[in-house]
Amino acid sequence: MKKRKMKLTTAGRVVIFAIILAILGGGGYFGYNLLSKNDAPTAQVQTTGGDTSGTQSSDTTKPANTTTNKSNTDDPTINLSLDEWIGWKPIIDANGGLTTQPGSIFDQLGINVNLNIINDAEASSNALIKGNLNAAGYTLNRTAFLSGKFKEAGLDVVMPVFTNYSDGGDGIIALSQYDSIESLVDAKIGVPKFSEAQTLVIWFVNKSDLPDADKQKIISNLILLDDAEQTGQAFFAGSLDVAATWQPYLSNAENSTNSHILFSTASSNKLIMDGIVFRSDFAQAHPDVVSAFIDGIFKANDMYETEFKYMREVMPMYAAASDEEIVANCADAGLMGYAANVSALEDDCPTLYADMCQIWESIGEKVDRSLGATLFDTTYVKALSTSYSTIPEKKTVEITEEQKEAAIDAVALLTKTATINFVPDTAKFLDNAEADAVLSNFVELAKILDGTIIQIEGNINAKTNTEAGQKLSEERAKTVRNYFVANGIDANRIIVVGNGNSKMLADPSGPDAEMNRRTDVYFKTIED
Repeated sequence: MKKRKMKLTTAGRVVIFAIILAILGGGGYFGYNLLSKNDAPTAQVQTTGGDTSGTQSSDTTKPANTTTNKSNTDDPTINLSLDEWIGWKPIIDANGGLTTQPGSIFDQLGINVNLNIINDAEASSNALIKGNLNAAGYTLNRTAFLSGKFKEAGLDVVMPVFTNYSDGGDGIIALSQYDSIESLVDAKIGVPKFSEAQTLVIWFVNKSDLPDADKQKIISNLILLDDAEQTGQAFFAGSLDVAATWQPYLSNAENSTNSHILFSTASSNKLIMDGIVFRSDFAQAHPDVVSAFIDGIFKANDMYETEFKYMREVMPMYAAASDEEIVANCADAGLMGYAANVSALEDDCPTLYADMCQIWESIGEKVDRSLGATLFDTTYVKALSTSYSTIPEKKTVEITEEQKEAAIDAVALLTKTATINFVPDTAKFLDNAEADAVLSNFVELAKILDGTIIQIEGNINAKTNTEAGQKLSEERAKTVRNYFVANGIDANRIIVVGNGNSKMLADPSGPDAEMNRRTDVYFKTIED
């Protein structure tokens, strides 16, 4: 399993890119995989406090003995594993190091935390099952991947807090001719196997309006590589048309003449989120400790770009990093506070967990779908409700009129089509419940792809193109826009277009005329 990356400075990216072009696949280690962030070939382990035997690399760790699947719930000490990822920084800062230091935030809150740096999800999950750890840091994607293993071992877990989300450090790059998800049917697509990057590609394919046969073709033909670094190198070596990878390959693609960023996590703060998984027996025995731990994370968010000592002490990959390099890495992870956690745990996570389970199942992995009903327990974070604002920390998307104008003619990342029945010659839904059933899924997509422009186009079935018909199609598109806004989507993100009868797909008098009475919704990435 691969280490996560350290974001490079601009100069560093230039040097590395030059090396890549010169060597085509050579070069030493310079980063780690955010998407496959719990996937390291060997585990570099620093342990303190509690017994973490069995937490060495996956090369030497035997499968957990489920007969010892118990932890010492009498001890309120949190024994937590983290990998080398910048998004865990608030936990490290709150602790003041590997162990809780006198005067640290956790110490002031009256809790003790022992941190274990383990870059191998197999090793950390084995230790969690055996009870040598009572908590571990994973992405939601990775948690879905591990859910089948936890179920088989008889381990119940909860995920009561998320610390951060990937914010532009990860994505999908492509040659210029591949400009939408729908264009990928015959592309050579490389992904790091069993990684969050792989789930990104499959998630978009599953959400597209492609025929099922085309979806299966794309997923079945994915080229599996060892890690995101190898995937990025293969793309620039000319072996791939499309690659799911990390920085600096995203920036390199953007700056190259024949490639571009098809998608980056700057357009979604939901698809890759990092949180803490607790053993349920420990959390239930010590709910106040778990709540205090969460409280400490939120309090330490203020230290994110100002305190660097503890990161250098705790995580080897940052030992020689400058303040500027650590701050540059911080930009790849957006922190999540109280309101963002409540919103995500209640609204987004159950849906995304189900999506991730579907993805892993589709490639032959065993998961526990039923865990989604209990995994995202808000009890622990809501115990802090009197200390934090409940106003949602909504992501603001600043879109200029120039960008909106440019977006109208731009190719969409993802296209969705809905047939919605209106009262004849009006812009009123014929059946509100029916419209809600169709459009609710579109709203869920809009919430997840919260950094995209949403273009809504209305169409009508008419033999002739008239000004009245064009106006009616625009009014119907506005009705759909109003539905989006009423369900929490920022109106500033939405462009409305009335096509009249200019984009009919069938004979207006034929049996398929209903296809002309449709609403098209396009999710478009924003150009700077």
